[in-house]
Amino acid sequence: MGIFDIFTNKNAQDAANAQIAGIQTGYGDLSTQFNQGRDALTSNYTAALQPYLQNYTTAQSGTTALGNALGLNGPQGNADATAAFWNNPAIKSQLDIGSENVLRHQAATGQLASGKTNVDLQNLGQQTAAQGWGNYVQSLQPFLGASNAAAGGIAGVDTGLGSSLNANRMMQGNAAYGAQTSIGNANANADLAKNAADQNIWGAIMNGAKLATSVAPMFSDERLKEDIEPVGELYDGSNVYRYRYKGDATPRIGLMAQEVEKVRPDAVTEIAGYKAVDYGRATEYAASLAKFLEAA
Repeated sequence: MGIFDIFTNKNAQDAANAQIAGIQTGYGDLSTQFNQGRDALTSNYTAALQPYLQNYTTAQSGTTALGNALGLNGPQGNADATAAFWNNPAIKSQLDIGSENVLRHQAATGQLASGKTNVDLQNLGQQTAAQGWGNYVQSLQPFLGASNAAAGGIAGVDTGLGSSLNANRMMQGNAAYGAQTSIGNANANADLAKNAADQNIWGAIMNGAKLATSVAPMFSDERLKEDIEPVGELYDGSNVYRYRYKGDATPRIGLMAQEVEKVRPDAVTEIAGYKAVDYGRATEYAASLAKFLEAA
């Protein structure tokens, strides 16, 4: 810490910068954790989704077949359902066994070459088709429920993933808000420290004004003054002004450091960026003239 650091907010700003750097590093690390969490959520939910997708694909095939059988998918769908039904191994086996029984019976009764054989075979086919079609449609019904269940499972997984990712984002948003709030507070504290530095400057000015001019320089920078009005001059021609320090209602009389510096730079020093005048040096020539004039 330098001797004039009390007139600045440098130390507070350095502390604020260090605090901000720590906050930003912490938030960066936390963001990495949030990102890893989202990746893990997505990976696990994707794995959980796969069985539902597989079941849904299978169930959709059955649901489509049911729609074809019920005539919901148009003539082509109905034709596909009919072909699937008659190509069903169970139906074909049932027809084969039934036909053999009819033929065997007709042969045993001597009616094999009669027209009754054809009638019996036709009746068998119609009966098998009626019973088998009902069973076929009924066997497709569970696929509808399976499809709905799989769809519900898919929706549940997607909803769970969305909710978890939303919660993750909300937590990261809150962390970002906290980080930015802390950074704002750090900057605000640094700004408030500048006010304290200004108070130190004014304290130094006021205390300096109380010192004898031969003991220490007094702040006389025109930038610190207002209501400046010339009221006369010294014997050496130096202008004398009435003024007030900014923020102080007390009227004062003195020199302007900027003017003194032009003729007596050795009488002017700089403190915390503001000029101060050693009145003993600045007025010694005028004092000498005064003594000479008085002696004359």
